[in-house]
Amino acid sequence: MLRLACLIILLCAAPLSAAQLTVDYQFKDLRGQTTSNLAHLHGKPVAMMFFEPECPWCIKQAKVLKKLHQECEQQLHPVALGINGDNVRLKRALFRLNFPFEAYRPPSDLVQDMGGIPATPILLLLDENGVLIKGYRGYTAMGELKAQLCPTV
Repeated sequence: MLRLACLIILLCAAPLSAAQLTVDYQFKDLRGQTTSNLAHLHGKPVAMMFFEPECPWCIKQAKVLKKLHQECEQQLHPVALGINGDNVRLKRALFRLNFPFEAYRPPSDLVQDMGGIPATPILLLLDENGVLIKGYRGYTAMGELKAQLCPTV
């Protein structure tokens, strides 16, 4: 419960700006061997979804993000961040998610800065300027995400 409270405070206070999320941290690509920051994501809204192996709600959330990507006029960019598993388990989970977008293992210092990840899915929504708009814990419906990331649709 304390972790949940810390996460809510963290997301409400928004101390992790997108510049920090996409520049100050190095992410390991789950499909390759590269490590990089996510600075290339600036200029479009981003939905970062934390997932883990054996998470049925993550599969449902990934479906919503794929549909939102198709329907949103503003080039929405979904990104998956795998936690709580080795690379083999995370790659299998990514396959089950059927997630055609970028997928990374987040750096441990990012997870620590967030106060940990108590459960998945967790979504961090960033606007086109890289500013953290909102964070969600648990499955988030299409309507709520559409209102936050593509209000003109």
